Amino acid sequence: MGDSAKRALPPGFPEPKQDTERLLLERLQNSKTEEDYFRWLLFVVAFYRGIEKVESARALLQLFLETGQNNDHKAHCHLALGQIATDEQRFETALNHFVVALKINPTQASITYVLHNNAGYCLNKLARYKDAERHCRLAIGINSGRPAAYRNLGISLEGQCEFVSAAWALVEAVKADSSDERAQHLLAKLVEGRPALRLQCPWIDKALGLSDNPPVGGYCV
Repeated sequence: MGDSAKRALPPGFPEPKQDTERLLLERLQNSKTEEDYFRWLLFVVAFYRGIEKVESARALLQLFLETGQNNDHKAHCHLALGQIATDEQRFETALNHFVVALKINPTQASITYVLHNNAGYCLNKLARYKDAERHCRLAIGINSGRPAAYRNLGISLEGQCEFVSAAWALVEAVKADSSDERAQHLLAKLVEGRPALRLQCPWIDKALGLSDNPPVGGYCV
């Protein structure tokens, strides 16, 4: 990224209307290095997402993709664009950004984890559960201590009617973060109406904080 490109804003970019916005854009345009520029770019993008100026955030990210040279930064831009598309429930578009970022092969394991996990989330939303499972397992292979990929793995396995495996994944999500109410909710919903699942997997009750008394009756899962 040359100096002139580095400090440019997209054509037709709106004039800042807030002091915070003006300050952030000045820091962005006055950056001396690409690393510094990208750091301020992420601040500006986060600010615009927070005040619902999504088009401005998207324009800055797209400009960097056209002018930037650092592949890790480009992967991060695709991640941010995918997150914006996810917020807008445009899951196919979001998935495409995450896949492109993965093809760039970012060097940061934390970014690769998030990309695989987010791809799994989008694929679940698109009912492509087997593909979602693959991405979730790749994310878990990178970091097995975070709950999100286990949670999305549980959803993908439930979508494939692999209920015991889904329960295991959701329990692992609860174990990774006991304050994660989303995993507990998904697990409770999974076993609701499936008392045989609790009989078959007594460790579910512990994850849900239920009594030690097993359910009576039940049917095959």
